[in-house]
Amino acid sequence: MRNSYLEVLRTLYYERPHGKVKIGLGLERIKKLMNLLGNPQHSYKVVHITGTNGKGSTARIIYRYLKELGKNVGAFFSPHLYTFRERIEINGKLISEGDVIRVFNKVYPAVIEMDKFGPDWRPSFFEVLTAMVFTYFKEQKVEWAVIEVGLGGRLDATNVVIPEVSIITTVDYDHMNILGKTLEKIAYEKSGIIKEKRPVVTGETKYEPLKVIKKISKQRKAPLSIIERDFFFCDTDLSLNENSFSYRGNANIKNLKLSLNGRHQIQNAAISIRAIEVLKILNEEVLRKALLNVVHPGRFEIMEYNGKTVVLDGAHNTAGAAVFVRTLNDYFEGRDIVGVIGILDDKEREKIVDKFQHVFSKVYVSRPKSHRAAHYYEVCDMFRLKKVPCEIIENPWEAFQKAIEDPSEVVGVAGSLYLVGEVRMHLVEGKKVPEWDI
Repeated sequence: MRNSYLEVLRTLYYERPHGKVKIGLGLERIKKLMNLLGNPQHSYKVVHITGTNGKGSTARIIYRYLKELGKNVGAFFSPHLYTFRERIEINGKLISEGDVIRVFNKVYPAVIEMDKFGPDWRPSFFEVLTAMVFTYFKEQKVEWAVIEVGLGGRLDATNVVIPEVSIITTVDYDHMNILGKTLEKIAYEKSGIIKEKRPVVTGETKYEPLKVIKKISKQRKAPLSIIERDFFFCDTDLSLNENSFSYRGNANIKNLKLSLNGRHQIQNAAISIRAIEVLKILNEEVLRKALLNVVHPGRFEIMEYNGKTVVLDGAHNTAGAAVFVRTLNDYFEGRDIVGVIGILDDKEREKIVDKFQHVFSKVYVSRPKSHRAAHYYEVCDMFRLKKVPCEIIENPWEAFQKAIEDPSEVVGVAGSLYLVGEVRMHLVEGKKVPEWDI
């Protein structure tokens, strides 16, 4: 029994930490845990989403659509920016601290029971979290659950659902130490969410990964919708927080307005609309409202602070960095931009810096809150080699404050979601939340 919210988080973070449990059992461990809990994940309809980039935005769009449609809808997002509660939402409201405590105590006896089978069966942080989410959604009688994969797909703990539709947004290089070093291997892992005779939607167009997605869909008799073959977007016009496009699929819908910024977000919107079409629940009026009001914190999110425009973006891999740079150029071309950058040690740091060098007049490098950022200061040397002025300020908020003093008009905060989360926490809350230092 845990009696406080912080006590629950300490148990999850330190007794069930990432990377401290064996993964050789595939999905057997999470299946056994869900069996002990009565398989709550089968109590509602599920949209299951994976992808190297774009899965969070796609999840947010579909979640917002279902909410606007009047459904009782839950969503499971990964990771959170600064509070654990961001991971679990129902109808636009974060789970309360009290519900976190209660649901944890409801699930944890089954977790302890699993421990008795030996170390191979000891549930991880993400498996316990997934069990909490599925249990909470059943308890709250959600009709729909939008589930974002944590990592990969095939062996992800969320992959015990039977979805109404599976979505693979994109396939690119990230987490190669776990998912594989080729696009084909990464695509294979992500295609693991494809279920027998359940429809699939993808925004992937590259030959190698798309070949894998097609092959697995065919093997599982899963009807596959592919962007630029079965559905399209066109007539794009970018305007900050109100981007226009038209959609062509089963339906043809003109002049849609999307609050999320960037050409890539229009693609994510098209993927979302196709999934909604496949589900046979498309309502144009509801769609227009959902697209104009969807919010995705920390993904090319625009905020104002001390008269400066602040852009928060979790561009944490090479593909994401390229998109971030392109999007900065789309909206702020010709403007002076200073960067607050922190990149984890296990990312392709030199490639990310190579992308970033083209848009920042100066960079402040800081340390994201992660053990995987022990050599954060090396990023500054990489910028200096590219002739970009750079200063090291370890604390992200202090680095941001320094960047605000710069005469530049725009401050871009990017490179790690941990970094974006810390800066956003101060911007939104005005202080550190108690759980940040756990």
